[in-house]
Amino acid sequence: MATFGEKLRALMAERQTSQRGLARLVPCDAGYLSKVAGDLKRPSVELAERLDELLGAGGALAVLRPSDPGSSPAVLDLTGIRLLSATGPPADADYVAEVRRTSQALVRLDSVHGGDDVLPLALRAFRAVNYRLGSGGYVPSVERDLTAAAGEAAQVAAWLAYDADRQDVSRQTIHEALMLSRQAGDSSMELFELTHMAMQSVHLHRPAEAMRITTGLLDDGLPPRAAALMDIRRGRALAQLGHGGDALAALGRARSVLLDASGARDAAWTWWITDAEVLWHTGMAHAELGDWVGAVPLLRESAKLRRGYPRARYNDLAHLLNALVHAGDWGEVEPVLTEVAGEAGDVGSARTTNLLSRVTGRIMREDAPSAVADLAEDLHHALKAA
Repeated sequence: MATFGEKLRALMAERQTSQRGLARLVPCDAGYLSKVAGDLKRPSVELAERLDELLGAGGALAVLRPSDPGSSPAVLDLTGIRLLSATGPPADADYVAEVRRTSQALVRLDSVHGGDDVLPLALRAFRAVNYRLGSGGYVPSVERDLTAAAGEAAQVAAWLAYDADRQDVSRQTIHEALMLSRQAGDSSMELFELTHMAMQSVHLHRPAEAMRITTGLLDDGLPPRAAALMDIRRGRALAQLGHGGDALAALGRARSVLLDASGARDAAWTWWITDAEVLWHTGMAHAELGDWVGAVPLLRESAKLRRGYPRARYNDLAHLLNALVHAGDWGEVEPVLTEVAGEAGDVGSARTTNLLSRVTGRIMREDAPSAVADLAEDLHHALKAA
């Protein structure tokens, strides 16, 4: 029996209907429709029935729609999220544990959905626990633990604000996080917050600031993965300063550490510092040094390794697309653009969306093949509308 995508392609050929034309009739994003036609995306019931109607299939197409396996990444699953109360009985050890569970659940949500929709929940959680601290609404025995949990909650909110491209909110919140972690004596979380500051400085193209933040930290006998992350931050800053040799040496050192280290001394928060992370940053350093061709295989490999992490993979693919466009490799642009277009509705990351808007705008201005230009135009307008 034919799959939904195979039947859809056959009907389009019989009706001499183009993918872009059909998408306009639905209406839907042409990139998303391409994924459906390639059996890479499951159509909704409504889309399957609409396509069946437009192609005059008499139900033969709609019946081939694959059944849902359970939950969809496009549906925000709030399992594990408890809206923390800023008032009520004094916060005790159970309340502190709930703050930490909420922070962990928010991180899980971010890895699937991105920061846009999750940020308000994170800010609400942080403000609730921070109010408890400021008003004295806790039992004295948990003051240090509550302060440390508040610092962690602020760090999570700062990351989500960064991903949602609310850089002003992120900078303010990470400074609050750093203050709280210092008050609690949580040196591990304090280090994490400093790496966030350096990351944001690089993102905002403030490499000298990033260098000042990281200076001296690598000489403190850091655990392996934390040392690798610090080298990643310095490598990116050095690339932006034009010191290519030093930048790639720092990133190469970070990768060697990750491949060799056992991780026994590393804090729990370092779980996400992987080979994919250093490959991505190395690709970005090549791009910042003007070596777009050299960036491509590194960004491609990082995206491949991050299957199962929708938000990170979506971001990787967007940067891979940007590198391919700068390199003028139109043959490779089309499949990556098609995949990114299919993911655009599932992940809410304004940081990535804003990049895609710039990249698709660039494609529209370049002498790109018509199929690529049409797909870029569709995605560009869809992103603007969203």
